[in-house]
Amino acid sequence: RFVTVAQVVDLIYQDAMRTPYVLGPDVLSDMRLVSFRLDDQNRDVRAVMVDFLDSLGFRVTTKNGVDYVARKAADGRARVDQEVFVYRPRYRSAESLRSLVEPVIGSRSMMPMPTIAAASPAATSPVQVPGAPIGSAGDIPAAPIVTGVQARGDELVIVGSHDEVAMLRKLVPELDTAPGEVVVRGWVYEVANTDSTNTAWSIAVRLLSGQLRLSSGDTASDTSAMRFTGPGIDAAISALNADSRFKVVSSPHVRIVSGERVRLNVGQQVPTQSSVSYQGSSGTPVQSITYQDAGLIFDVEPTVMRDVIELKVREEISDFVTTKTGVDTSPTKNTRQLQTVTRLKDGELVVLGGLIQDRNATARSGYAWLPSFLDGRSSSKQRTEVLLVLQVQRI
Repeated sequence: RFVTVAQVVDLIYQDAMRTPYVLGPDVLSDMRLVSFRLDDQNRDVRAVMVDFLDSLGFRVTTKNGVDYVARKAADGRARVDQEVFVYRPRYRSAESLRSLVEPVIGSRSMMPMPTIAAASPAATSPVQVPGAPIGSAGDIPAAPIVTGVQARGDELVIVGSHDEVAMLRKLVPELDTAPGEVVVRGWVYEVANTDSTNTAWSIAVRLLSGQLRLSSGDTASDTSAMRFTGPGIDAAISALNADSRFKVVSSPHVRIVSGERVRLNVGQQVPTQSSVSYQGSSGTPVQSITYQDAGLIFDVEPTVMRDVIELKVREEISDFVTTKTGVDTSPTKNTRQLQTVTRLKDGELVVLGGLIQDRNATARSGYAWLPSFLDGRSSSKQRTEVLLVLQVQRI
């Protein structure tokens, strides 16, 4: 019960009929779930099987003692009703249009694969015969092309009935519209000398509030994000740049198509040891080196909608330090990462914060000929916080 057509045919032909058989590609690709039950032992199993397959649109043809199961050939009238529609995209790629059209008419391929399941007359199970079309078995008909869509270079080729093609002639041009574009301006700050009561986010909010006004929305109640709007964006950014506590790490300015992703990487690739293998009888160690990105990594993916712009943001600031414990042959990666999704209106600015890092440093000075307890020692603590300011503008 609840199995595919090919599984039913395999079961009946192998266990009940024990007859050599060949399955066409349409039988193997048919994902419809069916149930098959036969209690009357006096009935002809093959006749019941032929009627069962006929009801599903398949035919059984016997040649040289082998049953060939394939889809019924379409009549001449159905073939005449078939039409071909070739569309040349204006704004979107043919492949992206194909992904939008396929769910409407189904994901059936326009060109059937030449590989079929074949069987030896002495065998009771199918054998794969690559490259042999179904028509090579004499008068066994090939499966007709019913409908399908393919992207070929800069053309979208659609094959279907008259009604399907008429519908797609109207639908495809409506889908082939110019995607939205936005300009994303970003400022990444590293703010020093912050504490629990005076965070970089709170300092930035106070500075920006003098130039901009708060905007209502998803992030209004978030304690680590705030949205602003107003004409004085440049003046507000200048206020942040003028504060000595704010150090500009990066200020990307990119233009992005809706649904695409931009990635900015400012830094270097650091070689790290990923594994060690031993070769030969002498056991010579061979190190496997992997290069990892370090520095500022900035990923943005906008989705332009009618009223808002959704931004998927991922920001990472990382560096490598000497490993003091464990595997000291490979450096340790310190990472501060922010990943979020926010919705902004055209021209709005969002402030994201909360990536805090504490660094403790110790220093020791003295003369080698003096006892160590006479050496001078000093220590320092520094807290830094990463602040991300983003603005989106619709084009």
